[in-house]
Amino acid sequence: MNMIVEQQDAEVKKHIYLQRINQLYANIRNWLQDEPLILENGEIEVIEALGKYKAPQLTIKTQEGEQLAEFKPAGASVLLAEGTIDVEGWLDRGYVVYMLASNPQTFYNIEVDGWYWQEQRLNTEPHFLNKTWLLQLVTWVSDHEF
Repeated sequence: MNMIVEQQDAEVKKHIYLQRINQLYANIRNWLQDEPLILENGEIEVIEALGKYKAPQLTIKTQEGEQLAEFKPAGASVLLAEGTIDVEGWLDRGYVVYMLASNPQTFYNIEVDGWYWQEQRLNTEPHFLNKTWLLQLVTWVSDHEF
């Protein structure tokens, strides 16, 4: 494969990854709109196999300014997934991955394309990220009870 095609493929993958991140953040804003939280936008530099580029970062804080969780994109080049975002809190860290139901390499029971939280425990299926699992993830990394 020639260099131009590889660069175009990398740009397409980055673009799709960034779209998926922005959609996730829009969902998070929607899910948390009734919670007494502050959501702050930021930007992070991602360095990965596809190159170096900027990606949006999202920080969730209490109204008192205590940081609960920071969503930091890590890259689109991930084994068995289409992208990952690190989720860091003061207590622990986790991650969410974008998985495709059509990916034959996925050994999990993925029924729909989307972002999943993979707990750091063996024998646990990934959780399709919705409001309930988002709150669980934030509690996991920050010990903040909702």
